This record gives sequence, C-alpha cells and structure tokens, in this order.
Amino acid sequence: MISELKEGHVRLKGLITKSDVGKTNKNVPYLNMILEDSSGDLDCKFWNLTEETVKLWKVGMIVEAKGDLILYRNVPQLRIRSLKELPDEKTLDYVRYAPMNGKQMEEEVDILIENMKDPIIRDVTREVLNMVREDFFAYPAAVRNHHNYPGGLAYHTLSMARIANRVADQYEFLDRDLLISGVILHDLGKVIELSQPVLPEYTPAGNLIGHISLVNNLIDRVAVALEDENSEQVMLMKHMVLSHHGKMEYGSPVMPMIPEAEILSLIDNIDARMVMMENALEQVTPGTFGPRIYALDNRMLYRRKSDKAENSMNEDSENRDEKASSMAAADESSQN
Repeated sequence: MISELKEGHVRLKGLITKSDVGKTNKNVPYLNMILEDSSGDLDCKFWNLTEETVKLWKVGMIVEAKGDLILYRNVPQLRIRSLKELPDEKTLDYVRYAPMNGKQMEEEVDILIENMKDPIIRDVTREVLNMVREDFFAYPAAVRNHHNYPGGLAYHTLSMARIANRVADQYEFLDRDLLISGVILHDLGKVIELSQPVLPEYTPAGNLIGHISLVNNLIDRVAVALEDENSEQVMLMKHMVLSHHGKMEYGSPVMPMIPEAEILSLIDNIDARMVMMENALEQVTPGTFGPRIYALDNRMLYRRKSDKAENSMNEDSENRDEKASSMAAADESSQN
C-alpha cells in the first residue's frame, strides 16, 4: 500500500490519476504522474522516455510500478524505472472512499432535513435532494484538491453541517434552517457538473453552466412544483447557493448579503482548506516544509515535529511542575 512505503527500491500497484507530459532542459519527454490506491496517492516521475512511450500511460490505467522512492522537498516521490499495465485489476479496488459509508451519510442528512422547522425550506430542500439522491451520496466534491473521492460530496456536506450547527448555537440570531439548507444544496450541482464518481471529468453542462447555476435551476423547478416560487424563503435559499463562493471573482454571481450566506461561504472555505492541508501534511516529513500548494495561495506548509514535540512538551510540563512546587515551598518557607 502507498501509505506503508519506505524509502528505497519499491514495487507497487496503483491507479494512474494524473499523467502529464513534460520536457527536460534537453527536450527529452517525461511523465509527471500520480498513482493512487485505497490508502493514498503518490507523486511520481517517469524520466527518459520517447515521444511514443509517453503516450502509452493514461489516466484510468492500473499499473505495477517499480522504482526508487525518495524524499523530494520533504515529500515522498517515486522515480519510476518501469511500468506494467494490469488490465484485469478492478478500478474500484484502487480508489479512496469517504470515511463514512453511503447509508450512514444518507441517514444523517435526512435527520438534518427533518429537524428543519420551516416547512417551505424543509420541503424544497428535501425535494431538490431527492432529484439527485443516489448520485449525491456517491459523487466526489471536486476533481482535485479536496474531498475528491467517491462519497466526498456528501461527506463535505456533513462536515460543513456539523460546523454550521455549532455556529448557529453561538449566534442565535442566525436562521438555522436556512443555513443548513444552504449547506446541503450549495454543491449539489456537482452531480451534474461532473461525469461520474470515479475519475470524473467536467460535463458539457458543468463547463457551460456550472454547479452554482445548475442548483439554482433545480430549486426553481421544485419551488414552482410546490407553488412556493414567490416565497421569501425560496429567494433566500437561492441567494445562499448563488453567493456561496463569497466573491464574484471566485465564480459567484452575487456576494453574500445575509449573515447565513456569509457563514456558508466561510464554512465551505474552512472545510475545503482544512482537508487540503491535512492531505498535504500527511506526506511531509515532520519538522520540515512541504512544496508550495497552488490551491492554498501557493504557500508552503510546515509540519510540526509531532511525537518529538509532544514528548518534549510532556517533559517540559513535568519539569515546570517540579520547579513550581519547589518555588512554592521556598516561598512558603521564607514567609514563615
């Protein structure tokens, strides 16, 4: 498994999820690849190829790779020596899944909807979800960057909903029903924007319309069918979806103009960024910086020294307690 690999010569089986052709300074082609299995993914380089051999290895192929695992900028990288296709292997065996299964996620989302007190928000949210229910619990939340695995869309939604409920507990003036509805619906259009749960690509509707407008259209259709299209609740639900990217330059046609929309945008950003950071730091050597991450403002991330730091903190804490006790005893003695 990728997560168990150690530095040195290795052999592994994996699914090609990225295969981009590059050229060296001497104009020799190579492949910049990512191999994935159910435990994680691995950055790979396949050097010194020909114009013909770079065309052989495509996204979606399952291969056996042999090569040398090194640390490059404090992150594991496989320098491939040879690849062999494994046509009889099943793609689903090499894919990561959400930490929760579909049934668990479906039950939790349904409870969120049933707990809504506003009948219009509850019914419109439920019926929009029902239009794409099966796909909603199977699709990823993105092609890359965050929650990009089967079930990732629903898991991202639940993670946001848990944060949203905590925020609503703190700021009691917020409309909890509207906020949770926005969480459930904001990315639901991804099931139309993306082609499939595994190795998705953008569909024509995804490229030409985008998931924000696609969800807005679904809300309109359901609201008309329920004869709620002129209600303030539906107007605000649509605003939540349309503004959830936070800024127009990020793809939202309007900026958040109600507190619930502002919170939705912030929570979406928090959950996406925390997952990107967690995934990036998993591969970084403790006590060092990883490579720059374009999706995180081209920043390098530092991974703390982990166990060493914790052990040091425990020892320091014990030493401080001893010193504090000694000082207190000395202080008491001097007062007497």
